Formats: sequence, structure tokens, C-alpha cells
Amino acid sequence: MYKTQIRPKRLFKVLLPLFLLLSLAILSRPSTYSTRTIADENHFYTHAKNITQGFYADATNPNILDGPGYPILLSVPIALDIPFFYMRLVNILFLSLAAVYLLLILRRYVPDRPALVLTYLFGLYPPLLRWANLMYAESLMMLLLIGFCYHFIAWYHKEGKYKRHFVIALFLLGYLALTKIIFAYVILAALSLCLTTLFWKRTYKAYRLKGLTFILLGAMAVLSPYVIHNYQLTGKFFYLGTHGGITLYSRATPFENEWGNWFSGRHVLNGDTPTGRGEVVANMDVLKKNHEALFSSIDSLTWIEKDSILKAKAIENMKKHPKKYLKNTIANVSRIFFHFPFSYRLQNLDTLGYLIPNIFIVVLALLGIYPAVTRFRTIPKELVVLMAISLIYLGGHTLLDGRGRYLIPVVPIWLCFYAFVYFRILSIKINKPKEIGSP
Repeated sequence: MYKTQIRPKRLFKVLLPLFLLLSLAILSRPSTYSTRTIADENHFYTHAKNITQGFYADATNPNILDGPGYPILLSVPIALDIPFFYMRLVNILFLSLAAVYLLLILRRYVPDRPALVLTYLFGLYPPLLRWANLMYAESLMMLLLIGFCYHFIAWYHKEGKYKRHFVIALFLLGYLALTKIIFAYVILAALSLCLTTLFWKRTYKAYRLKGLTFILLGAMAVLSPYVIHNYQLTGKFFYLGTHGGITLYSRATPFENEWGNWFSGRHVLNGDTPTGRGEVVANMDVLKKNHEALFSSIDSLTWIEKDSILKAKAIENMKKHPKKYLKNTIANVSRIFFHFPFSYRLQNLDTLGYLIPNIFIVVLALLGIYPAVTRFRTIPKELVVLMAISLIYLGGHTLLDGRGRYLIPVVPIWLCFYAFVYFRILSIKINKPKEIGSP
């Protein structure tokens, strides 16, 4: 572990410019000042408003759009009738605290200067800033995720009151699953992997997977009230949302020139365009022609019934059209990393906001695989565990919906992992002229 010159009292000082830049990035956006909900903000607002009235989703026809993690926080300012502007500004605090956590992690593995530079690069990561001025869950998600990573690492090394870090880590991970439901499945997959590793006791012990198992179980305990709530509401166990079916159906589309990106019934039946994408959407009549019959037939059903039928149809399409599903999967991976391609959408410069920074991430990650594998035993085991969790998450989104914003959660984990690879395993230098010699 690196000796650091950045003491806790100096953390806020060295990150103050980042705080100011984040503030500028958010305050300079006209949408920050909107008095109406924008795009997916409506999902979170609806659930938060419901919470202030004593329920989360309508009991007669529940439409569960998102996990309750972010709506729970939003419900307080909504109950107090605080303007949306101030709710959006809270993202500055979330991202600033996330940056503090990230710097605390990075300074363990690399020198202070690169740790600080990497923290700034992440804080100003364009795909993250793209959503930072809206009432979206991304900023809270980053604070919970990076906070979990920090407390997990501190527990892993038994630092200070490490049992306290253990409790904080499991709570943050559990609340992360409440905020972004896919992490509930990541927890289950990681838990299954931990239990499978019991057959290799040396690995199980070396990576402290017993403790990790209890953290995962603790996180599931934090999630459990939501699971119980939904079971009582729907009669379905571990039913976390009513829109998984449309996601799977979109991914398994068998029609040519459709690449598996998400669409919904309102796009098919009403001709609605994705919010903010009206100028770049094209050929919506083709989308309607391909899917109108199915969506018309289920339009009068409940959300749960629609979800079940769409899941069944998605599985049917996967079986009948495996080659097309493979093409959609490849397109989905491309969307995760490069935000391209999308069906029924013309190209515009927005894609560059994802493409340019993510090319660097992908290339450096690929180049770092070989040195990481050759010196695998030298990589801190806690970073290996976190990298495994990030890969489980990516695997989940590969099978589900893919778009550039879904890469955001793995970026801080990859920063920490590959920072160790590039600064501790690799050694790159410019030779002096006498060392180069004559050609």
C-alpha cells in the first residue's frame, strides 16, 4: 500500500476545484431549472409522490417502474414542496462525496498525483455528467457504489473498527440494490459464486469469501422489505419490477434493422418518441408495423399480465431466432461501451460524448489484461473481488438493455483495478539518448 501525502484534512481542499467544476456543469444546463419532470424523472417523481401518500405503487394495477432507493430520498423534499431545482442540486453533493471516496481508494494503490488525476477524470466523465443535472438515480448510485467499495476494502484489511466498515458496506450495497434493481441480481449471482467456491477451500479462504458471503446476505436483508412488499402486492416472489418483460422482448426482437434497444408500448401504439430524441428518430411507422399486433392485443391487460406475456414472447423469439438474438447481443455490448447502434435513430453528435471517453477505457482495459494475468497473484485480492462484481454486472446488462449510461458503475472499479496494473505492475519510461543507441 502506498504512503500518501494527502491527509484527510487536505482531501476537501484538493477536491474543491472538482466540486466547483461539477457545480458549473450542473448549473450551466437549462434543464436544471425546469419546473417540470424530464424523461425518466417522472418515474422517480411518481413513486416518491406515492410514498408521501403512504404507498409505493397502485395496489389494483401495480406499475413498479424503479426501485425505491432514490424515491425514498426524493419523498422528503417533495413532501416539503421544495422546488425541483434544489433536488437536482443535491447531485453535486452526491458526486463530490463519491469523488472523496474514490480518492481514498486510489491513494491506497497508486501515488498521490495519479490518484488525484484519475479522480478528476472520473468526476468529469462525460457520460456521468450527462445525467448529473437531473433527478436520476445515477449520482446517488455512484455514491453508494464507491462508498461500498471503500468500506469493503477497509473491512477486508481489518482497518480500525473494521466491523463498523462491515456493517456500512452491507448497508450501502443493499441500498444500492434498492436504487438500481440490477444490483439485486448481481448480489444473488455473486452469492452463488461465493457458495460455489466452497469446493475450492483454499481460494474461498484466501479471498475471504466467507466474510463477503455475509456482506452479500446482509445486503439482501436490506433489500428484503422491498421484496416482501412486492410479493404482497403481486403474489410473485422476488418480483422487483413490471417492465422486465418489455426489456427482454426488445432485446429479442426478430426483425431486421432492429438492434435490441429498448422501446415500449407507447412508442408502438402512440407513436411517441423517446424524450429529447424527437429530431433524430426515424421510421417509427416500421416499428409500429412490426409490433402493433402484439401490443394492441395486450393493451387492456394489467401491467403484470403484460410483463408475463412479453417475457414469454421474448423467450419464444430467442429460441426461434438465435442468430438474430446473437446479433442483438453484439449490438447491445456495443451500446454499453459506445452508445451505438440504436434502431430507428439517426446519428448525431451525442454519441461522441460516450464514444470518445469510452474508447480510452476499452483500449486501456484490453491492453491491461495481459500484464494483469501474468502478475495476477500480485493484484490485491479485494480488487479482484470488486472486478468480478463489475463483470457480473456487465454480464447482466449484456443480457438486458444496453446503453452508454449503464457502463458508468464499472468505471470507478476499473479505474482502481487498472490503476494498480499500470502504476504497480507495468513500468513505462522514455530512454535516454545514450540508452537508445544508433539505428
